[in-house]
Parts: sequence; structure tokens; C-alpha cells
Amino acid sequence: MYSSYTRAAGEANLGPRPDAGQPRSGSRPVGRGETPKEGEIVTSDELVRCLREQGWRTAVVPGARLADLRREIESRRAELDPAYLAIVDRNLEFEVAGSTPAVRSLIVVAVPHACARATFTVDGEARAVPIPTTYCHHAEVHAEVAAAVAAALAPAGLWAAPLPLPEKLAAVCTGLARYGRNTIAYVDGCGSFCELVTCVSDLTPGIDPWTGPRLLARCDTCEACRRACPTGAIESDSLVLRGERCLTLHNESDRPFPEWVDPAWHHCLWGCLRCQRCCPEDLALRDEVAEAASFDARETRLLLGGVDHALLAGEPTLRDKLGELGLLAYDDDFLGIALSRNLKAALAAR
Repeated sequence: MYSSYTRAAGEANLGPRPDAGQPRSGSRPVGRGETPKEGEIVTSDELVRCLREQGWRTAVVPGARLADLRREIESRRAELDPAYLAIVDRNLEFEVAGSTPAVRSLIVVAVPHACARATFTVDGEARAVPIPTTYCHHAEVHAEVAAAVAAALAPAGLWAAPLPLPEKLAAVCTGLARYGRNTIAYVDGCGSFCELVTCVSDLTPGIDPWTGPRLLARCDTCEACRRACPTGAIESDSLVLRGERCLTLHNESDRPFPEWVDPAWHHCLWGCLRCQRCCPEDLALRDEVAEAASFDARETRLLLGGVDHALLAGEPTLRDKLGELGLLAYDDDFLGIALSRNLKAALAAR
């Protein structure tokens, strides 16, 4: 599993260019040759409507747009943070492996997903620590969406499969979202509090909604996120976030914090919410919080002291709670060093 830095600080460098283009037209949907049965999904519009019934927003573009996503990243290598590039090169894919039939469409789905709150017990007091959107149940949400898309298309003999991509970039380029000045993707109806999932399919796309990266209109005159960012990662005269200054990059790493990082800046178990909680686009949704795992005093002491997978093998309840927070996919260095460090900082800062 790749770090959520790809979904937060790392992909943040892929903000909109000042000269982002306008939507380009594509071909209209065509039939598959046979007469579809009643209820079968054979057009992209039908898939969009089907997923919207579940509360999800969807964009479908031609599969050839995968090459455009790759070119967007390649064209910016000189200005991208090396840590992000390492994640892109190691984890993201732009081609479907194996004998899968030709890809006709790229499908991007936005699922509303509230932030979470885990509770830890210190000196007999319950202490709540926030967790940003893209951590808890991340793998489960992606699996659910991929399965739902595949199930919706299967009756018509169509296939769909998940494909790891720079999800925010895909969402803004397809018109499903727009970047904020903080280079987080904002979707109508759920703001930045959503999970973005990318799939590919042999579904024939309809009119191509591709726009290229675009900035929210509000951001032209708003600097709330820049003022709220304690690290100076968001600049007023640039649409490229300084990924190397983003707090998320550093608290997702098991490396020591740089000397310039003030531990008091930390307020989440990992990641950061400062630029989202102050954003006018998120005001209506920022107080929606899902209650996550609660850790008693003994479990909290174990986490503060550092745990590893061997210890968790003998602590099934604690292991299940960390699994709920999406932490079991991380290695021992993260669990033993970064988790303990982040929890201490978040508890001390409150």
C-alpha cells in the first residue's frame, strides 16, 4: 500500500497551471452491437446515474486520457518534490497489466467520507485526536467502489478494474473536482472530505468532460488556507504547493522531524487538517466527524511506547483497532517510531 502522502502532500504539487484549458468534446456513446437487456448499463451516463443513487459522484473519460495524466506529471518533474516522485515511480500505474482487454474509459468516483476521531486514555482522561479523511477504511472504500463499478457493468458483459493513479489529478482533470489553493481536490456536495477512486473499463465513454487542472474561483481572492498553514507550504504567489514543507510529508515518515518543525503544530494522529478546516468550501461539512476506535489506558501506553507487528500478534483487540484506522498496512518502523511520535505530539499539543 502506498502512503497517503500521494493523496495529500505529494500530489499537492500537481496543482492547476495558470493556463489550464477548457473542456474538450469527445465522441458520444455508441452501442455494443447487441440489444441491451432492460436495466443493463451500457453508457457512461447510465453508470454515472447508477453510482449517484449511492451518493457518489462520477466522471468517465476516454481511456486515452491515461497518457495525458502521465504527461502532466512528466512535464512537471523539475518542480515536483522528490519524495512525491519516488511514490509515483514506485506505486502508481498507468497501464493495466496482464491480458485485460483494451481500456476504453477511465472512471473517477468521489465518495463522501467524513474525518474520523480516535480516542486515547491518558491519566484517566479520554483525549480525542482527529484523523483526516483519507486514512480510516481507505482500502475498504476503494474495494467497495471498485466492486460496485464492476458489478454495475458486468450484466452487460463489460469489465472494470481498479487502477492506482494520482487520484486528485485525475479528478480535477476530468472535471469531477477542482483544486483549492492548498492543492486539495474539492468536489461539489462534499468539499474536500471525500475519497477518490480510479478504475478503468471497456465501457464506451460519452462526451469527454476533460478540462485539465482548474482552480476554484473562490481561491482567486481567498487566502484562508495560506494563513492557516503553520509551515508556509502554501504560497500566495504560486499555485504549486511546497511539498517539502507540508506537515503531512513529515508525520507520515519514520524519519525524525526536521528542526524547523514545531511539534505543537501537530493536531492529528497523522496528516493535517488546518488548511481544510478553515476553507470556506468546507464550512458546511467540517464538523461531520465519524467516531473511530477508542483505546483504553493500557492500549494507549503501548502505542506511546511503540508497537510492532510481532507485539500486535498477541494483542488481537489492539490490532483490530489499528486496522480500523488503516495502520496495519504500515511496517514496523512506522508503527514503532512514527505512530508513537505523532501520538505524543498530538496529545501534547491539545
